[in-house]
Amino acid sequence: MYKKLILSALMSSTLVSGLAVAETAVDEAALGEKLKPLFGGLPDAITKTPIDGIYQASFGMELIYVSKDGRYFFSGDMIDGNTRTNLSEDARTTARKTEMTSNESKGAITFKAEGEEKHVLSVFTDVTCPYCTKLHKEVPKLNKAGVTVNYMAYPRAGVGSGGYKQMVSIWCADNQQDAMTKAKDGVAADVKSCDNPVANHFSLGKKVGVSGTPALVTADGTLIPGYRPAAQLVKMLEEAKSKVN
Repeated sequence: MYKKLILSALMSSTLVSGLAVAETAVDEAALGEKLKPLFGGLPDAITKTPIDGIYQASFGMELIYVSKDGRYFFSGDMIDGNTRTNLSEDARTTARKTEMTSNESKGAITFKAEGEEKHVLSVFTDVTCPYCTKLHKEVPKLNKAGVTVNYMAYPRAGVGSGGYKQMVSIWCADNQQDAMTKAKDGVAADVKSCDNPVANHFSLGKKVGVSGTPALVTADGTLIPGYRPAAQLVKMLEEAKSKVN
């Protein structure tokens, strides 16, 4: 109810002001400074929305909608009623794609597609996760279907946990793919330590909205939570690709 009241007030205020004068450009830097003490830091970006006088402030995957004077704000998803498009999720997907594009090649354990690579799928995984083990058994089918799987570490219990240490050993193994497969079968990797990306992967996962494992991210930034069989994943990837093309 509180959010609805805020949104109603914002809409009313915007409509009235819109009748009087055309919207003027917002000072994004000043608006960011107003939001800083409320949200613990400056937003990653501030962008205009289709609603006059309302701006979207991005804090990672968290989106806040704010009046251009910084006085009113609300959270939640913005839906285009004509197209039924979730504009907020579109924004999160775009931000997630940017983060993944910048980081997915940094230390991922890759199971490459056989033959022509048609799709790339990033998978946040945890060796203590039963459904991650179930998904790993689908990887050969995905590879045969032309899907490259990039594994990112996401120890659910956090940095320093037993799962974290097991994953460090996998990333430090001489044969990472073999160590990953054996770990999924219940055979722990030999304890090793090296310069590794496990903690960075965990931070990246939290930043892009991962809350559990397995968590899959497509090339366009779409987050797919939980286990899916290979056939279903291939179908989803093909449908997403056809929409882009």
